[in-house]
Amino acid sequence: MADLGRPPIPPKGPVSRKEMETIRRVYDEDMLNKKHCSIISPREDAQMFRNQDQHCVPAECITELYELLWRWGHRATDQPGFAKNFGFAISDTIIIDKGRAYAWYFISKRDGSLLRKSDQNLSLGAVEKKLCRDRTDNESPIAATWYPITSQFADARCLSPMAEFFTPSSCRVFLQCLTHKHSGVLQAFVEPQGVSNFLIRTVRYRDQTSLVVRTNRSLLASGRGPLFDRCATFEGWEGLSSSCSRYRSNTQPYMEDQILESGEMFNQRIEQEKVRQMLFLEPRQHVALHFKVSKDNMLYFIYASVVPEKEVILQTRPLLLMRDTCMTEDLPCQSLLPGGTQKKATPFEAPTCAKRWQERQKEAQAALEEMRSLLQGDSETDRERTKRDNSLPPVSTVSAISQDTARGYSDTGSSRRRALSARAAGEATLLPKMGYSKPIVPAIPYQIHALQHSLQESGRYEITPPFVGNKEVPVKRPLVSTTTTTTTTAVVY
Repeated sequence: MADLGRPPIPPKGPVSRKEMETIRRVYDEDMLNKKHCSIISPREDAQMFRNQDQHCVPAECITELYELLWRWGHRATDQPGFAKNFGFAISDTIIIDKGRAYAWYFISKRDGSLLRKSDQNLSLGAVEKKLCRDRTDNESPIAATWYPITSQFADARCLSPMAEFFTPSSCRVFLQCLTHKHSGVLQAFVEPQGVSNFLIRTVRYRDQTSLVVRTNRSLLASGRGPLFDRCATFEGWEGLSSSCSRYRSNTQPYMEDQILESGEMFNQRIEQEKVRQMLFLEPRQHVALHFKVSKDNMLYFIYASVVPEKEVILQTRPLLLMRDTCMTEDLPCQSLLPGGTQKKATPFEAPTCAKRWQERQKEAQAALEEMRSLLQGDSETDRERTKRDNSLPPVSTVSAISQDTARGYSDTGSSRRRALSARAAGEATLLPKMGYSKPIVPAIPYQIHALQHSLQESGRYEITPPFVGNKEVPVKRPLVSTTTTTTTTAVVY
C-alpha cells in the first residue's frame, strides 16, 4: 500500500490503571446481564425469535468516506490500481442525497483505479440498468444493499435508520419510490466467499486495531426465512449471526493480516483528515469499518458506521488486556517459579555462591602464606633444603584432584557424571560426607512364608490337606515364623 506523504500519528502511551478499571467494569456489566449464555436475556431472546419484524437494528453509514477514498486514490501514484495501493476495492456505490443520485463511485476495469461518473452518466435509469439486471443461476439473488446516511442533524437523516437488502425486482421498486426523505448509500451486493453472508468489522482504540467477523447463521441462496434474516450481520439482531475474533481461511492465510493493515491505515487517514470533527462526533463515539471477502478472494470495503465506546471496548478487550501492567512488567521473584529462570543447579555440585566463597578462601590463604614467608625472610629454596627426609608428602590441591577426576572420566569414555556414592574417598567436594563406612544392619528376627495360590481355594482360608496331621482338626499353615527358635512353634494369622 502506498504512503500518501502524511506524518504518522504518534503512538499513545500504555493503558493506565483507571482506563483498565473502566474496561473491566464495562465487560463485567455486559456479561452480568447475559445469563445462561443468552444474547440479551432468555425471555427477550425468545420474544425476538418469535417476532421477525424486530430483527432490524440501526445501521447508518458515513457517506463522506467514499469521496475521501476517491481523492486519496488520485493522490497515490505509486501503483496504478486502487486495490494495490490501499489493499481493498469498492463495489459500485451510488450516493443518494434527498432522493436523487449525487455520486457514483466504481473501480475501472482498465487499470483498477477508483473513478467517479460524470453528471451526464449519473441517472437513476443507469443505476437501475446496472443493479436490476437478470441474475444467472451461479449468481446470488441479492442485487443491492441500502444503508441510510448518518448525521448529527435530524433533518439530514433518512426516515428509517435500518439497512435493507434488495432483489432485482425489489430494487427496481425502491428506485421508483425514492423521495426527498431518502439519503444514504445504494451499493451493489458483493457475493461472499462461502455459503453464508458475513462482514468483518475493524475498530481502533488506544492505538490497537482489532477485528471481529460476524457470519449469518442461514444459507444465503437456498436458506429459509425472509431475505433480511438470511443476509443481515451487523445490520440485524445478534441472534441471526455468530461472531468470531479471527478470520481464518485455508486458501487465504494472509487475509487476516491484510484486513488489519488496511483497517489501521484507513483509521489513521480518518484521524488525519479530521473526520470526527467534521461529523461532530462525541468523545465516546468511534468509527467502525466494515469489509467483506468476495468469492474471487478480493477484499472489499462495504461501509463505515459510528458505534458507541462500549462496543469498541468489548471488541478490543483481548488486545487491551495484553497491555496491562501485570502483563508487561517483570514478575517479582519469577526465578523462584518452576521454569522461571535459565540458571539451573548442576547435580552433585555445590552452588555457585559456595564455589565463589571457596575461591576467595583459597586466595586469602595464598595471600597469608606469601605474607608469612616474607616476614620470616626465608625463600622456597631454603625450605626445600631444610625439609626432612622422613616428612609427609604435600597435600594435594583441589585443582590437582579435579584434574585426576577429569582424567578418570575421560578414561571411562562416558559423559555422564558419576553418583556421589561411587566417587573415591579422596575426591574434593563441598558436600558433606561421613567419615565412616555404612553401619551393618542386623537381620530381622522373623521370616515370611510364601504360600502357593490355588484357584480351587480362592476366597477361602489356606489350610493343610486332610492327609497331613490330624484329619479331624485341620491346622492352619503358618505365614510368619521367628528365626531364633528351632521348634515348630509359629505365629499364625
